[in-house]
Amino acid sequence: MAMVRRLYRWYAGIGDDPRLAIAQVTNLYRQVPLLYGLLLINSLAVAVTHRDSAPALLTVTVPALLFAVTLIRLLRWARAGRRGVAPSPAAARRQLRTITTAAGPIAIAYMVWSLLLMRYGGAAQQTHAAVYLSTTVMGCVFCLMSLPQAALLVATMVVPPFIAACLAHYQIMFAVIATNVALVVAVLLRVLFNSFDYFRDQVAARAALEQQHAELMRLNAENGRLALTDSLTALPNRRQFHHDLDLLADAHDGTPFAVGLLDLDRFKPVNDTYGHQVGDLLLVELARRLRAIAGGATTVYRLGGDEFGLLTVGERDESVAAAERLCQSIAAPFSVGELRVAVGGSLGLALSGEVEASGALAGELFDRADYALYHAKRVNGGGTCVFTPDMARAIRTDRAIEAALQASALDEELRVVAQPIVAAASGTIVAVEWLARWHSPLVGEVPPAEFIAIAERSSLIHDITLAVFRKGFAAARALPGELALSFNLSACDLHSPATMAAIEREITASGVAAERIWIEVTETAVMRDPPAAARALAQLRARGIKVALDDFGTGHSSLSNLHQLPLDKVKIDRSFLADDEAARGWAVVAAVVALCRSLALECVAEGVQTEAQLDALLRIGCGAVQGYLFSPPVEAEAAAALVREWERRREAA
Repeated sequence: MAMVRRLYRWYAGIGDDPRLAIAQVTNLYRQVPLLYGLLLINSLAVAVTHRDSAPALLTVTVPALLFAVTLIRLLRWARAGRRGVAPSPAAARRQLRTITTAAGPIAIAYMVWSLLLMRYGGAAQQTHAAVYLSTTVMGCVFCLMSLPQAALLVATMVVPPFIAACLAHYQIMFAVIATNVALVVAVLLRVLFNSFDYFRDQVAARAALEQQHAELMRLNAENGRLALTDSLTALPNRRQFHHDLDLLADAHDGTPFAVGLLDLDRFKPVNDTYGHQVGDLLLVELARRLRAIAGGATTVYRLGGDEFGLLTVGERDESVAAAERLCQSIAAPFSVGELRVAVGGSLGLALSGEVEASGALAGELFDRADYALYHAKRVNGGGTCVFTPDMARAIRTDRAIEAALQASALDEELRVVAQPIVAAASGTIVAVEWLARWHSPLVGEVPPAEFIAIAERSSLIHDITLAVFRKGFAAARALPGELALSFNLSACDLHSPATMAAIEREITASGVAAERIWIEVTETAVMRDPPAAARALAQLRARGIKVALDDFGTGHSSLSNLHQLPLDKVKIDRSFLADDEAARGWAVVAAVVALCRSLALECVAEGVQTEAQLDALLRIGCGAVQGYLFSPPVEAEAAAALVREWERRREAA
């Protein structure tokens, strides 16, 4: 009974493994037509050899019925095989059960027919029938190797009756045939089961390999997605931004689109005040807000740090409106844990319809958006700025200046001018500030604000700074030895260890005492990386060099800079001395002077142009002044004469 139950479960489990079932049916598509072809040819041969000795019922009628059924089955399987389409798991299971169910009746029908034929004719005809039945059953078993249940069913249905029929002849030849057939079929079944085990293992191995391949493809796709996604905000990253921008630029279908660059205002103070963890949470909240507001036509990207990009598909008004919505949304405060954090944003936008189509369209739009962002931050003070034709002309000018800078011989073309810094109470010149001037043979005289800003966007600013130090030290040989020499450092210089080391070498080579040197840095330069700036300035002060914070009041976190940075002097920006809003500006100046006094810092007021301004500065106790009231910047060769003339007039007074 146990054996019967196992056989029942074995037959009942046909097609339960979907992958194995599909592989079995796919293999049977090739084998079953051969099986039916073999059956037809062998059976036709037997019918022909018995046509004269057996009745027509067995040689014509019965074979005709059997052949019709067999031919129909052959054509159906051949047609299914020609389609070359793997069946579904359910269809494969159904086909396996159908062929197993049909195998028994068909095998019995052919077996009964052939055994009946063995009763007719002579010894040769009877032997032919026996050989036909034995070889055909072996061929059928072999063709059904991928479906062992059906093969075993055919063998058990045919071989035992065949052996019994052979033994019933009571002839040694038939007994030998029966014995040989029994042995061959037994061995063939053993080989069949071994082969099927290998076949099943191969299917399982291929399934495992396909699963591994699918998992590998999934991981590759996931890695590809992660490579194009910002890990913090889950927004598309810079690589995806440039890929999508290139696709839009290369589409050539006339669809208008816009490129935007968004930069956060006041984000660094949040990082510095509350820590990077709060800064990261703020960026996550910001990304969530931008994604919710963007809409279907606009995609927001995180390009890095606090810089975001956007691509908007639509007409000019739609793109501008979308950009303004995004920029305005940043102005509302963010809730980060228990904190309420407020930042702002500046956004530069460039429109595709305003750029001539070319192979460099993507790069041109990106540059325009970057320039518009610069304009929004530096000129507009935040908000959205759309690139205009005037900016296009400015870009062409900047590129011409940059090209001239790249090709310039700075030691020959660059010169320095000197502007005195005067003690407010005594009127004595206490220092001269060396300023760079550049006359290019290609573009002519270039204002310092223009070429310095352009140089800061490349490594040229380092060469300019070092040239100013060399020329300033050379010109200082004609000045009195007690005068201080003031030099400006840009943000790029301050955060470049190589440039700072080169400056120290220039100071050493000049022979000028370190105590005579002032280094002026702006708050903007300091705020790029306050800890790094503090370390660089502390290194200079350790040599005895004085450090001055230039343009005080125009940057961020000014008060914290006064006590966190290693400073000796503060230079109050000229904007506070302007005539408009004079009362408000002078109140700030008085407060700064008082604060510097309490912190033991020297205070220098820039941009002094009138006696009234000087008198006001004297009343509030400002220690030093600088401006056109005393002297505009003069050429280096005239600096010594200016100092002598100034001292002569002061003594005469």
